[in-house]
Amino acid sequence: MAERERAVISARTKAALAAAKARGQALGNPRLSEARAIANAAHKAEADAHSAIVAPAIREAQAAGAKSLRQIAAALNARGIATARGPVGGSDRRDRHASRWQPGSAFGMGARVAAARR
Repeated sequence: MAERERAVISARTKAALAAAKARGQALGNPRLSEARAIANAAHKAEADAHSAIVAPAIREAQAAGAKSLRQIAAALNARGIATARGPVGGSDRRDRHASRWQPGSAFGMGARVAAARR
């Protein structure tokens, strides 16, 4: 029953979109590139702000002897420093690593910190 309803809705939607397109109506966001530029700038600003918070902790971990990405990630987790996705010990079951630093995320943050220093 639900599958049939889904198929009917899909067909109705496709027909309506085809009719709108035939009338010459613009479909989608007419200023998509502008919207993307605004969103990208906002994401970059958030990432830069987060890296400014994490950078001192990475430098302290390296000064304390952390040489590998795994050691840096462990140091950030031990200090309870939140990843960009949330605090350590988050409850998101769909992505159990979302709130824990992993070597790859430490690498990405280290690259961002190094680029900011240049």
